[in-house]
Amino acid sequence: MIADVRVLPVPVPRRPAGGAAGARVGELAELAPLLAIEGPGGTGKSTLLQALADAHRRAGRTVVDAATAPAPGDLPAAGAGGLAVLVDDAHRLDAGTGERLAALLPHPSVSVALTFRPWPRPVPLQELLERMGGNRHHVVLRHADRRTVLGWVQEVLGRTAPPGLADAVLQETGGLPALVHHVLACLADGRARSGPASPGQVLPVPAEVVERIRTDLAALDDDTHDVLHALAAGAPLDVDVVADLLQVPVREGVHLLDRGRASGWLLPSGDLVPLARRVLLADTPPDVTRSIRRRLLGVLMDRGEEPLDLARTLAVDGVRDRRAAELLEDHGSRSLAVDPRVAGELLAAAVATGTPAPRVAARRAHAAALCGDLDTALQLADGVLVDDGAPDRARAAEVSAAVLAHRGLLARSAELYRFAGPHRSGSAALALIAVGDVGTARSLLQGAGSTGGHAPTMLAGAEQLMAQGVLNSLHAGPDGRVALTEALSALTRAASLVEPVGPFVLLPDTPAALAALAALHYGELSVAESVLTRAISADVGGPAARPRHHLLLAWAAMLRGRMAQARRHVSAAREAAGGSLEPRDDLYLQGLEVGLARRCSDLPAMVSAWVRAREAVLRHPVELYSLLPLGELLVAAARLKDSERLAPHLTAAEDLLHRLGEPHLWATPLHWSGAQAAIMGDDPEALRPHAAALVAAARTSPYAAVLARCGRSWVSVLGGEVDAGSVIAVAEQLADVGLAWDGSRLAGQAAARTAEPRDRTALLGCARTLAETHGVEVLSPGSAAEERSASASPAPSPLSERELEVARLVVAGQTYREIGGRLFISAKTVEHHVSRMRQRLGASTRSDLMARLRAELAQGA
Repeated sequence: MIADVRVLPVPVPRRPAGGAAGARVGELAELAPLLAIEGPGGTGKSTLLQALADAHRRAGRTVVDAATAPAPGDLPAAGAGGLAVLVDDAHRLDAGTGERLAALLPHPSVSVALTFRPWPRPVPLQELLERMGGNRHHVVLRHADRRTVLGWVQEVLGRTAPPGLADAVLQETGGLPALVHHVLACLADGRARSGPASPGQVLPVPAEVVERIRTDLAALDDDTHDVLHALAAGAPLDVDVVADLLQVPVREGVHLLDRGRASGWLLPSGDLVPLARRVLLADTPPDVTRSIRRRLLGVLMDRGEEPLDLARTLAVDGVRDRRAAELLEDHGSRSLAVDPRVAGELLAAAVATGTPAPRVAARRAHAAALCGDLDTALQLADGVLVDDGAPDRARAAEVSAAVLAHRGLLARSAELYRFAGPHRSGSAALALIAVGDVGTARSLLQGAGSTGGHAPTMLAGAEQLMAQGVLNSLHAGPDGRVALTEALSALTRAASLVEPVGPFVLLPDTPAALAALAALHYGELSVAESVLTRAISADVGGPAARPRHHLLLAWAAMLRGRMAQARRHVSAAREAAGGSLEPRDDLYLQGLEVGLARRCSDLPAMVSAWVRAREAVLRHPVELYSLLPLGELLVAAARLKDSERLAPHLTAAEDLLHRLGEPHLWATPLHWSGAQAAIMGDDPEALRPHAAALVAAARTSPYAAVLARCGRSWVSVLGGEVDAGSVIAVAEQLADVGLAWDGSRLAGQAAARTAEPRDRTALLGCARTLAETHGVEVLSPGSAAEERSASASPAPSPLSERELEVARLVVAGQTYREIGGRLFISAKTVEHHVSRMRQRLGASTRSDLMARLRAELAQGA
């Protein structure tokens, strides 16, 4: 047996041994007369041998090496302290030297220490180890672990070491001790200067360290260099693969890998030292590396493997290889249903390695669309469509159709879906309904049983449900309520159907968005929020649909009067879009900005939003699914006395609704907006058709009935005829259908216009109750800007919070009665607040007060 086997993770420091390290070396020198030190290159064998020599000399022994070791007959001349024979690189011993050393082993006054690599194990070394027998102590040196490297960093650099340096050194050097010590020595001497870091490199490696690696690698024999280069090029640590790749017998392949391990550059894990890998690839001619990688790809594929990473590397290198191209194309196509980003990268790499670009253009367009890069998707798909001989034109048509739907071009989108084939008839019908062509849409759905050879997929089923749901929503007859319920049912079922495939469906609109739209038009805000929340959770539609889902949630929050929540969803939509929004989403965004500013009585913000909204309206044609923002803009236009600008769009919307048969669900919110605009503009002629439409819809739509009653109440209130009981009833009904903000506003404005104190108290109480119960936020002008501001807290104001609210409204030009209705207080109370503000600010006149209020509000902002 061997007397002692020790595994040392570190070499002895290069400086003279002292402390714990010196004690360990001294222990070996005294207790191990026969010592075998084994380890790969760079693990510190020579360093340890030098430390042993110093320890032997301190003990009075004569130290010699293999060349100067005396013959056994000359031992008495070695000195009274004994003889220490230290042999470095014993794996290079010849037979004669080995015999001479073996003859010294039995003598008690002789200590022998050998260092050698794990491979090769030539006959002289093997015989010498056998002659040392069970009396020898065996020390194994290896690569350093994290704890050891951390200790070295603290020892060499102390407190000056930046955080994470030990991990960076370990990552780059692989823990090879010689390399670690060299890096740390350069860092300690301030020599950590190198060229630009390689991609992924986290350590500024000193140039002289790189040069030393280059020199050490160049000193390797050709066979070892070749196997290390093959591994650096991507070959796995597999004997059969390495043998086939280097065209040697398997037995020789085993020896080659053993050579690599013995060199120290190949880690126990099978990976190369990262720094060595980069130097090997940089110093080897690129054509040699490319040739190795092509051969390796063939070897691995012949074994039945799919070396995808290697194929991608060949693509980066610009290597044209048929098998690599086929592998990349196949994996790219499969990744479309798993990871569109990876799919796009793989298909692009396939083109780089030789796949004809037209063959995969449609699939690349599909991947780009799923990733939200609609410009690239449209460009690639259009290139396929204009080429009559291009393959996969149906897929290209589907991609173009979906992108154009996002941009509001639904008529063209429907044409492309029909070109794609009968399996996309659901989406074609959906687009046709939006532009008013119901007859063609019905014909498509009736013939949807034929899928043109395509499997009846879950996606096709969802499309059919979506189109059928929207068709049902158009019903306006006596059983309209049943039809509307069926519409919501079909749309929500379609939403549930696509949730499992979440981000991997490409549609003109998501079922969740359509279900939410129908619910918003029908006053079912909870349904809208539920389906949208689930869609966001499942990421239905991927990046392209995320802004739309958040914008529709913002719309529901705005209708409820939850302005801060609405703004959070608007911010989420902007963040999801990254850059600019698509025209359809931008129209909703601008409608929200205008609507939020109007509800906050923030006239400057509304004017600014209105300018952007006018452009958004021009970019997006009028269609069924864009009526909500159009209605909101109608009210804003009336408030800003710019209604003529939207007149053509309103006419187009009315013509569309007429072609669709005046569907109550879709028409009601638009007519309600038109009624509000007419009331605001004091235009009875403009009010009449909208009021009549709401009354007609009230027969089958409870939502329309509530809005019709609300319209009548507003007309009475603005005319000075306030029936408190009737107003309170209507306000509560508005809250029941999700319009608590409208209800509290109606009650507040009625309170401001009644002369009866008891009625005023009841109306103000109703307004407060609705606001508190339904989470309505009463925000004053400027609060939106303040909420978005990231500035520091202002200096304390002499005005109270309530007085600041009143001040904002006074500066905005509102009357005491309007302010009272806004804040659920009486006009008399507003007057009292203004009087106190004048006293606190020391204003002598109204103009002086206005100037001081503006200054105070500016300071607070």
